[in-house]
Amino acid sequence: MPKICIISPSLKLGGIERALTVLAHQFVKKGFQVDFVCCLESEHFYNLPSTIPVYKPNFKRSSSLLNKLLYYPKLLIFIRKKIKRINPDRVLVFGDWFSPITLLALLGTKYPVYISDRTIPDYPFKFPIPQLKKWLYPKSAGFIAQTNRAKTFKENIFGDRLRISVIPNALPEMHFGDTIEKKNIILYAGRFAWEKDPEILIRSMPMVVKDAPDWILRMAGSGPLLENMKALVQQLGITKNVQFLGKVHGMEKLYAESSILVLPSVVEGFPNTLIEAMSASLPTICFSDIPYEDIVSPRVDGIVLDVRSQNKLADAILELITKAEFRVGMGKKALEVKKRFSASHIAEEIAKFMNI
Repeated sequence: MPKICIISPSLKLGGIERALTVLAHQFVKKGFQVDFVCCLESEHFYNLPSTIPVYKPNFKRSSSLLNKLLYYPKLLIFIRKKIKRINPDRVLVFGDWFSPITLLALLGTKYPVYISDRTIPDYPFKFPIPQLKKWLYPKSAGFIAQTNRAKTFKENIFGDRLRISVIPNALPEMHFGDTIEKKNIILYAGRFAWEKDPEILIRSMPMVVKDAPDWILRMAGSGPLLENMKALVQQLGITKNVQFLGKVHGMEKLYAESSILVLPSVVEGFPNTLIEAMSASLPTICFSDIPYEDIVSPRVDGIVLDVRSQNKLADAILELITKAEFRVGMGKKALEVKKRFSASHIAEEIAKFMNI
């Protein structure tokens, strides 16, 4: 029975955690033995099968300089000791920070480490992340690129010194009630942070509600910009048309009853929200800043905007609102993501890449 150790930042709400817990469930279904190591102490948002042991450090990370100086050496020792004790056949870790940390912790050991970055390839990380990547990534057993954009970027840096395979994120198992009726809802699902750019969507809404006053924008998520966005909605006088939902546990019903999803992000490694929404027959709108090519076929199952403009965004939303047949047809085409990104298929691809 192959033994895989998954190293994750934590089990709290997050894209990396979501991707790794979905894979953990699938690996167990395939008969693999799985251990799960968390690098951060935090509350659990995601659940794992009871057969998977979870290991967490007994020390915490904070923003103080002294804590940072002590935390990372402790983390290196923690990872190295845990992996030696678990003694897995393969180690799988995601994250632009935790991938090099794991490789550094396991230098000189026998364990094959498979890694993956989770943000846009050219994100300007500060010292020492770029330097650690250049040194350590060629020492990995393989690199999983989420998109072809990411693969090309890494090939330009590492050439044939890095074994690369393009494997997207898996679509988690989601159940949408057949009887749930689509409503006049535009959905935003994500953090309220600069990289998600919720402001451009909110600023587009006065133009939308002028022509479609019965449509509502629902915004699910939390983050540092949440209070600023609430204030902006009041300033724009659109409080009746914008609802803030906070953190939502279980997005199925929200996806199912919405009619349009807008993902205005500036930065995405792999936009999980797109495939989740598309699996609920939602036409999506995003900007070309993010790696949409592996997911959305423009004007077939979604709309991709090349210009980051609130006016252009409002026009795209209104096109889907006013052309109901176009919107519904696009949503039906979007359902094809269920086959392309099924969790079973993606887990199988990763297992093959790891030679197990």
